[in-house]
Amino acid sequence: MSTTQTDTLQNNFEPLSQKAKPARKSLGTRLFFGSMFFIIFFGWFRHDDFYLSAENGAGYYLGIIGGVCMLILLLYPLRKKIKRLRDFGSMKHWFKIHMALGIIGPTLILYHANFSLGSVNSNVALFSMIIVAVSGLIGRFIYTHIHRGLYGEKLTLSELKTELEQSRQHIDKQFISIPQIQEQLHRLEEMANTRRNFFLQIMYIPYMTVNIYFRRKIIKRILKKDLKNNKEQLSTKHIDSLKLSLQTIYSYLETTRRLSQLMTYERLFSLWHILHLPLFIMLIITGVIHVFAVHIY
Repeated sequence: MSTTQTDTLQNNFEPLSQKAKPARKSLGTRLFFGSMFFIIFFGWFRHDDFYLSAENGAGYYLGIIGGVCMLILLLYPLRKKIKRLRDFGSMKHWFKIHMALGIIGPTLILYHANFSLGSVNSNVALFSMIIVAVSGLIGRFIYTHIHRGLYGEKLTLSELKTELEQSRQHIDKQFISIPQIQEQLHRLEEMANTRRNFFLQIMYIPYMTVNIYFRRKIIKRILKKDLKNNKEQLSTKHIDSLKLSLQTIYSYLETTRRLSQLMTYERLFSLWHILHLPLFIMLIITGVIHVFAVHIY
C-alpha cells in the first residue's frame, strides 16, 4: 500500500451516521436487570432464612404489591389501543415502565411465595406467572432485533439496504488495494442473501452470528498483516484512519447480520404476540382465582 493510496483512504473516509451503529444498552438498564437477577438468585438460595409467610406479614404484602404490579402491566396494551390514553406520556416511557414492572412484579411474587410451592391453585398461578415472565423476556430479545435498540425506531429492509450500500461504497474506496477483505465480504453477502424457509432461517440465526464474529477476526488479521508489511510507508495519522476504516467494516458486518435476520425476527415477533396475550390472560384469571380462594377459604 503506497503513501498515495493511504492519502486516498484518509480523504475518502467519512464516519458512518449514528444510525448505522448498533445501539448499546444504557448503564441504567444493565444495572437494573443485573440487580434484579441478583435479588432473584439470592432469594432462591437463601429462602430458608427469610421465614416469609404468604398468609400474613411482609410476605402477604409483597404478594399484594406484586399482584398490583402485574395488573398495571395491562395499561401498556390499553395505551396502544385506546385513543384517549395516547396523550398521557410517550410510548417509550410506557414501554420502560411495562418492562420494569414485568420484572419487579414476578420478583415480589416469588418472595411472597418464599420460592416454594403451596396449594394447587397457588402453584397454577405461580407457574402461569413464570411462563408469562419468561415469555416477556423472549419478546424483549426479539424486539431488540427489529428495532434500533430497546427504545429506538423500528428497522425496515429499505433502510438497512441503504445503510449497507453506503458502507459498501466506503469499503470499496478504502480497501481497494486489499482484495482479501473484499473476498471475505463477498462470501458473507452470498450467505446473507440466500433465501431459506422459515424454520431453516431460525436455525441459521446463531450460525450467522458466529460466522460474523470470526469473519471480524479474519479481516482484522488481514489488515494488521497489511499494516505490518507497509508500516514504513504509513504515518501515525494514516494508521489511525485505517483503524477507523476497520470500524466501518464492523458496522457493515453488523448491518449485514441484521438485514439477513430481520424478516425472520419480524415473523417470530408476530407469532410471539399471538402466544403472549392468551398467556397473560391466563395469568390474570389464575391470579384472581388464587386471591379469591385464599381470602374465602
